[in-house]
Amino acid sequence: MKTLLVFSLILMSCCPCRTQKKDILLQAPYVDSGEDTAETEGGEEEQIFQSDIWAELRKLRDMLVEQKVELRHLVARVTAAESLVEALQTENRVRKLAFSASLLASGEGNTGSKEFVPLIYRNVFTNIGNHYNSNTGYLTAPVRGVYYFRFTGHLTENYAGTRMRIVKNGHAMVFAGNRPITSTDAEDSISNGVVLQLEVGDVVAVQISGDVWDDQYHRTTFSGFLLFPL
Repeated sequence: MKTLLVFSLILMSCCPCRTQKKDILLQAPYVDSGEDTAETEGGEEEQIFQSDIWAELRKLRDMLVEQKVELRHLVARVTAAESLVEALQTENRVRKLAFSASLLASGEGNTGSKEFVPLIYRNVFTNIGNHYNSNTGYLTAPVRGVYYFRFTGHLTENYAGTRMRIVKNGHAMVFAGNRPITSTDAEDSISNGVVLQLEVGDVVAVQISGDVWDDQYHRTTFSGFLLFPL
């Protein structure tokens, strides 16, 4: 009887262990199922994250393409602006024209001819734009515009009379002259001026027939300047 009682107590004490073990075994699949769900959810989150990255990369690529296009347009505009500035600077240099020269650099002397020939003024005071040629006596128009020209001539005793004129492309524009110098009229001066409309490449000069004299006072001169371009 005592032995049966002891066996019953041992059996009863073992039942809770079996029941707990059964509960643990029954719960195990749910634990495993939870881990699978976590992995699945983690994979979806990773895919969403990667998708967002690719979307941002595509946006950055599109922005880069747009910036390249804008940069090309900007470079084109800058190049055009530089070309315009260079053209304006060149035009500004061309539009600046003024010159003044006398017949001789120093000393006394005369020159003349029986027929009209170009008078070469070699002593250059001013030649802005370098359009007056002191080797030929010609002013060449760099731009179409309105120009002003003036000349002077001086005569002294024992020299013949003189006639001077401004010519445009070889055609006479204005004249000035004087009779031969006499003992009662030892010296004399003449001058004249004109405003001319010139085209690019037109040439203007002073021609002389007779004699003209110059000295250190530079009494025989030729001057001109661009009034305004057209």
